[in-house]
Amino acid sequence: MSYDPYALAFPAASFPLSSEDFAMGGPLPAGAYATGGSAGESPQLTWGPLPEGTRSLVVTAFDADAPIPGGLWHWAVKDIPATVPGLARGAASDLPPGAVHLPNDLGVAGYSGAKPPPGTGTHRMFVCVTALTVDRLDVPPGASLAMLNILLIPHTAGRAVLIGTSTPDH
Repeated sequence: MSYDPYALAFPAASFPLSSEDFAMGGPLPAGAYATGGSAGESPQLTWGPLPEGTRSLVVTAFDADAPIPGGLWHWAVKDIPATVPGLARGAASDLPPGAVHLPNDLGVAGYSGAKPPPGTGTHRMFVCVTALTVDRLDVPPGASLAMLNILLIPHTAGRAVLIGTSTPDH
């Protein structure tokens, strides 16, 4: 569990990111898990102050410890206006005006909660907020989340990462 997907990422200024639902390195809340027929709800997030020149934000959630090559992207939202100071718990189902979901690795244009398979131990969910110098990020239809991360590079003003943990037996 030492892989950090942002260790080699394009350098960017950092800014504060926190959650009322979990602390850095602490467990995700039960509501953030996919259970039964529920996809789970996205955690509450608060960020800022943002780097100078920020015009929009991208929020992603990535399980670096998923037992598949490359990990698993659980959530991606682009074009969040820079005037928005955070997202409420469950905001994935009620995004701020102008914000757009991108399909995650499960093919869902929304948040897919944590659901580590039995026997895979503790997983780390990297929630990342990227501050951009553009109002809207042009992402071609059907683009992968790897492509999203490539398209962020020339427009990145800053990045904040908050890590929550999940377990198969939460």
